[in-house]
Amino acid sequence: MSSTPNNPHQSWGKRLLAFLLWSLFAAIFGLCGWFFMLKPVTTALGNWSLARDYQSVQGDVVPRTGQDEGGTFTWYSVRYAVGGKTYDTSRLSVLDDEAIDEPFNATVFKRLEQAKAAGQTVEVWVSPRLPDVALLSRDLPVSRLWPKALAGASFAIFALAGFAGMLGAFARFAWYGRLVEAAPMWGFAGAWCGFIFPVMMLVLSDSSIEWVPALFVGLFALVGVLVMWAAINITLGRATGVVLQPGRRLKAGALATSYGQGKKKAVNSPVKRGGVGGRGDNFDKN
Repeated sequence: MSSTPNNPHQSWGKRLLAFLLWSLFAAIFGLCGWFFMLKPVTTALGNWSLARDYQSVQGDVVPRTGQDEGGTFTWYSVRYAVGGKTYDTSRLSVLDDEAIDEPFNATVFKRLEQAKAAGQTVEVWVSPRLPDVALLSRDLPVSRLWPKALAGASFAIFALAGFAGMLGAFARFAWYGRLVEAAPMWGFAGAWCGFIFPVMMLVLSDSSIEWVPALFVGLFALVGVLVMWAAINITLGRATGVVLQPGRRLKAGALATSYGQGKKKAVNSPVKRGGVGGRGDNFDKN
């Protein structure tokens, strides 16, 4: 007898509701995982790859002033010359985030402040193809990217589960019954990881954070990974040997009947003996 269930949603209304819920699940984790985690990582990797052949020139630090809601603020740009022409750049790093308060950008900005105070020039990395494209650091800030990559990968798994649920809601895929069985675990894992992974991303990307809060957040993130792994195992049918179809129940007396038949078969069957490594249900019985 096959242990593969059919679609557990027997009515079109239930299938539509399941489709909408799985779509919401996939959209939340897919969009958040891409825009806040994976997109910054892929952008930084792409910029870093392009900047590997950038040429080094020296430039002068030029102070700039601006106005915002908090009042007047100062930032720095660097003026450099290529091919007899003068250009300015204020691009600090390969990161997608150009804000000065970003920790890695703040390190580069601090170097500009020190160079300006000392009256020194700074190194600028200029594109050999477009001389007006330059940045002040072409280093890849791995410490800023790996927490986002880890969180983004987990969010991608949740989005994939949601997308699979969208497809299975209106189809009769064999695995959809297992996915529905694991839906509560997916929901709990999504709520847990959806909160703790962004926190982990912020905490671990701060190089000045002490080890105690980092360890504390890391333990919570580990719990999230384990819960997500449990949901994956249930979906793949590894948690139990037989997957029951949701909504189906055994008839009254069926369990007792099956037990009685099995017992009778055991009594009437020939005795099987075995020593070390023996086989059979009646192993070592008289």
